[in-house]
Amino acid sequence: MAVTDRYQRQLAALLPPGLAMQTGEGELADLTQRYAAVFAAIDARAQQLLQESDPRRAVALLPEWEASLGLPDACTVGEQTLLARQQAVVAKLTDAGGARVPRFLGLAAALGYPGATITRHRYHTCEMSCEEPLNDIGWRHTWTLNLPSGARVIDATTESTVDEPLRTWGDTMIDCVMHREAPAVSTVLIAYGGNQ
Repeated sequence: MAVTDRYQRQLAALLPPGLAMQTGEGELADLTQRYAAVFAAIDARAQQLLQESDPRRAVALLPEWEASLGLPDACTVGEQTLLARQQAVVAKLTDAGGARVPRFLGLAAALGYPGATITRHRYHTCEMSCEEPLNDIGWRHTWTLNLPSGARVIDATTESTVDEPLRTWGDTMIDCVMHREAPAVSTVLIAYGGNQ
């Protein structure tokens, strides 16, 4: 209400001086009050728009932020809360990208796999030791994300039926994120740890 009163005082100050334009009571006071209410609503909306410019606090403009960043993407699973949507926008804006090992290890840790490692595969040459894998030239852009023990590996039990596999593994979220973030020329393999 204080903003409305301030706008009403400002409108009254803009009126020409004289007895005919007194804003104490009457139709002119009512008119300036109505205009002041409209200006106060515009002022409040402008203040809200300033807050919406920060994606951490955006609510009304969050769909615009998401559309401009291509969110939600193929790796988004299920319904997201408002906070999760805001965090996804901020993460997309602040992600520096790149094809460095620490970045992919950080992504794995953020997805629940701290302690993951990366193995780079190399093309085998005659100068390498005999213990090195015999990789052909196709392996030069291939790398493996090694997830630690306990990484969603499910073994069959005595209760399992004949139709069930002996072992299943995988995490569609980390698989999707790693393939999305990996350089286009590379091939990503994901090795799931577990009981051997």
